[in-house]
Amino acid sequence: MTDPSSRETTDLRVADLLTFLAVVRSSSLTAAARERKVTPSQVSKAITRVEAHFGRKLVERGSRGVVLSEAGRLLAPALEAIVQQLETARAASPDGAEITLGAPSYLQTSLLPVLGFAAPTARLRAFELPPSLLRANAQDDGFDILLLPGGADHLPPSWVAEKVGEIRRGLFASPALRARLGKGPVSLERLAALPFVTPIFRQQGRVVPVDDDLPIPRAQRKIGHQVQTFLVGLEVAAQTEQLAFGPVIAAHRHVSSGALIEIPIQGYDVSEPLTFACSADRISARLRSAFANALRAWMQDVSASRR
Repeated sequence: MTDPSSRETTDLRVADLLTFLAVVRSSSLTAAARERKVTPSQVSKAITRVEAHFGRKLVERGSRGVVLSEAGRLLAPALEAIVQQLETARAASPDGAEITLGAPSYLQTSLLPVLGFAAPTARLRAFELPPSLLRANAQDDGFDILLLPGGADHLPPSWVAEKVGEIRRGLFASPALRARLGKGPVSLERLAALPFVTPIFRQQGRVVPVDDDLPIPRAQRKIGHQVQTFLVGLEVAAQTEQLAFGPVIAAHRHVSSGALIEIPIQGYDVSEPLTFACSADRISARLRSAFANALRAWMQDVSASRR
């Protein structure tokens, strides 16, 4: 074991403490991995780091699972108290924590107020990036919480994630364009002849086309105006005879006001998970639960209102 006098306090990761305490509660690496939403291998590495930090063996593996060594039994209550103190300190901050949020712009518009209501003393800083770049910045500790279309792939081991709803994609047109198309679902063949507001992204001075998941390849459709955010695309579609295709959640206000109408596409109805993810090192379990529950309730209310 490493000499504990050579270890700095800052070397000890909160996520590793949480993982160790999960093993204490469950007496199982596999159960602790499920609780922490990591792999058993990552649990083993976390235990190894905690043991190296304190310079002693804390857990022993046997036929009946994982048991604490004598040193582990003595240390576990102290570590539990440290974690509880951290939770209390976060909750007691008079001005609230400053929390950095990453999410696509359309999710920020709808869900940032929901997060603010769930944690009224917190100060939220929101940054907009495509989902792939959000995940990359999470690896660099660029964010505290993320709202992601899709699953929880490629997040750091110290992050926890859960599904809070479904994001369905839809086709939107102005009332005038909808009247011209007639009632009922529209075929892909007919849509291919109509102009679309399409997404783009600027990266390192280059304009990069963005896939919007429309079941017509970009090269086989008529390109109209090109914009960076879907919210701008909705505004353009509302005032022109161009179509916009994207997340239904983003068009909630436009549809409610009558500025846009959702048009069903023949043979197409696709949705993907909305994932809430956060750093377990920086967001307390209490706050994480408050955020997730508020997001889930809002998504359920919006879904019910469309039925």
